[in-house]
Amino acid sequence: MLLCRPAELLGTTRVLLAGLLVSFSPALGAAGAVHRATAVGSSVLLPGPDNVTHSNSMCWEFLNGTGPQPILQHQGGPHAPAIHASYAGRAVFHPSNGSLLLQDAQESDSGTYRVTANTGDRKSLEVQLEVLQPVSRPQLRTSSLLARATGQVICEVAEGRVDTIAWKKDGQPLLPDRVSQLSSSCSVLYLRPAKKLDCGSYSCNASNGISWQETSLEVTIEGLSSRLKHILRMAVIAVVFAAVAAWGLIIPVCQSERLRIRGELWRWLSSYTCGLVCIACILDGTAGILWMWEEGPSLAVILPEITLSYLSVVNFLGATAVIFQPTHFSRLKSKKAQRTMGYSAPGAVVAVVLSSTFLIRSIYHRHEEGCTEFVDVTILVSSAVAVSALPLLAIVLCYLSFARHTVQGCSNDCDVSWMGKTRSFEMSQPGTKDTNPS
Repeated sequence: MLLCRPAELLGTTRVLLAGLLVSFSPALGAAGAVHRATAVGSSVLLPGPDNVTHSNSMCWEFLNGTGPQPILQHQGGPHAPAIHASYAGRAVFHPSNGSLLLQDAQESDSGTYRVTANTGDRKSLEVQLEVLQPVSRPQLRTSSLLARATGQVICEVAEGRVDTIAWKKDGQPLLPDRVSQLSSSCSVLYLRPAKKLDCGSYSCNASNGISWQETSLEVTIEGLSSRLKHILRMAVIAVVFAAVAAWGLIIPVCQSERLRIRGELWRWLSSYTCGLVCIACILDGTAGILWMWEEGPSLAVILPEITLSYLSVVNFLGATAVIFQPTHFSRLKSKKAQRTMGYSAPGAVVAVVLSSTFLIRSIYHRHEEGCTEFVDVTILVSSAVAVSALPLLAIVLCYLSFARHTVQGCSNDCDVSWMGKTRSFEMSQPGTKDTNPS
C-alpha cells in the first residue's frame, strides 16, 4: 500500500507522531484550491505545487467521502512513480513540475485531488475537479398562447448537468422575475397575461462548466380562441344568408304589375325568403349567445338577441303558413298582422346585418390583440353564397321562362287583334270585294 508520509515517520509511536506533526504545523503551506472542469471521456491536467524539482518526492491522492485514496507515489530522482492499480493506464505523472494527467475522465472522478511535495516546507495543493457531461441542445415548447390568458414557454435540457439557463427575447436578456426554475434542467418563462408585445423570437441558453447550447423559438400569440373563431364563422354565414334573402325581397318589388310573380312561384319565393331569413336570425342569435358566454353579458348584444328571437319566430310562422296554408295567409284581414308579416322579413335582414356587423367588428378588435393572421373566410363566404343562392336562382330562371312565354303570348294576341281590325276596315271601304271564293 502506498503511503503519502515521510519515511522517517514510519514505525514511530503515536506520541512521537503527534510531536512531529505539531512541530511541522507552522511549516505546512497549502495553497488555495484550484478548480478544473472537463468533459466525460477527455483528459485533464491537474497542476502540481509551485517550485518543485525532479528530485522532490511527491504523492497524489483522491479525497473521497471515505478517506484519502492513493493514486501514485514518486520517491524523486530517476525512479518511476508507483501508480495505484485502479489508476493504471489512466494516470500520467510529470516529475518536472509534479502535474498529473488524468485520462478518460468519468463523472465518478469528480472530487478533490491533493498533491503533497516532500520539500523542506512540505508543500501541498488541492485541485477541485468536475467531470461533466456536455449539455444537450435545449428543447423549447409552448402552451396554448392566447391573448389575455396566462401562457408558458418551457425550456428543457435532456442530458448533462445544467448550471445556468438564460433567456433572451429578440436578442435582449429577460428579467429574472418572469422566469421560474422548476429544476436544474427545466426553466419556465411565464407570460402573465399574454399580449401582442410578447410575440417574437425567444432563445434559451443552457450551460455548465464545459459547454453551452442554445435554442430559439418564434412565439406567436393567438388573438382569438376557438370559440371566437366559431362565432365569427356563424356571423359571416348569417350576413351572407341575410344578403341573399334581401335579393329575394327586392325581386318582386322590381317587377311590373303585369309580369309580377304569382301562384306557385310566389309561394316558393316567399317561403324560401322567409326560411332563409329565419336561419340567418337563428345563426346570428346563437353567435350572440356564445359571444356573451366568452366576453360576459352586454346590453349591445342582449337587445338584438330579443329582436332576433322575435323575428325568427315570425318568419318561421310565415314560411310554414305560405307552404302549408297559403289560402289562410292570403286572407289575413288584420292590418296589424299584414304589417307584421310584410315587414318581418326586411326587418330581420336589417337586424341580422347590424348585429352580425357588430360581432364581426368586435371579434376583429380581439384579433388585433394577438399577432397571428386573421381567419380566412373566403371559402366559407363562397360556399354560403352558392348554397343559399342556388334555390333563388332556380326560382328566378323559372320566372324568366314564364315571363318570356307571357310576352310571346301577348304579342301573338296583339298581332291577331291588329289583323282583325285591319280586315274589318278594308271590308268597310266602298268598292272592296271579298276575294274569298266561297
